[in-house]
Amino acid sequence: MAFSQAVSGLNAAATNLDVIGNNIANSATYGFKSGTASFADMFAGSKVGLGVKVAGITQDFTDGTTTNTGRGLDVAISQNGFFRLVDSNGSVFYSRNGQFKLDENRNLVNMQGLQLTGYPATGTSPTIQQGANPTNISIPNTLMAAKTTTTASMQINLNSSDPLPTVTPFSASNADSYNKKKVR
Repeated sequence: MAFSQAVSGLNAAATNLDVIGNNIANSATYGFKSGTASFADMFAGSKVGLGVKVAGITQDFTDGTTTNTGRGLDVAISQNGFFRLVDSNGSVFYSRNGQFKLDENRNLVNMQGLQLTGYPATGTSPTIQQGANPTNISIPNTLMAAKTTTTASMQINLNSSDPLPTVTPFSASNADSYNKKKVR
């Protein structure tokens, strides 16, 4: 009995090392979510201490570091969710990797060529069409009419140690009426 307990412990530890190795191997993979092995006692009836097993491997979906890639089509998912992708055979895949590019038909695709899909939206204040099927997301090669911004909101912090302006009242044409930093 002691031998089987020890073997179950070694098997569980080996699985845990596999999970850790997978985490390390994918540490530089965009959208990768690390895994954690959970362990449980094995028992039969009222007998406890018969060994240990891996109860499951859970993924950590907390937000990782968001990095500006300088690419206009790269996006990130905050919290839960996946990108829905489709291959040329219609098979559906899910990913958290938000690196996208345009294919020759101007469809958004990932780096492996799988097409990004989503639900169509219509109207001036776009709403998702109820009961619609996901379709390929494409970016047309046409100019869009400009739309004037009507409102904006900002959250800013003012530095309390900055010197006060030397000229009042404020005048956009007089730089001495507001603080500015010299760019070198």
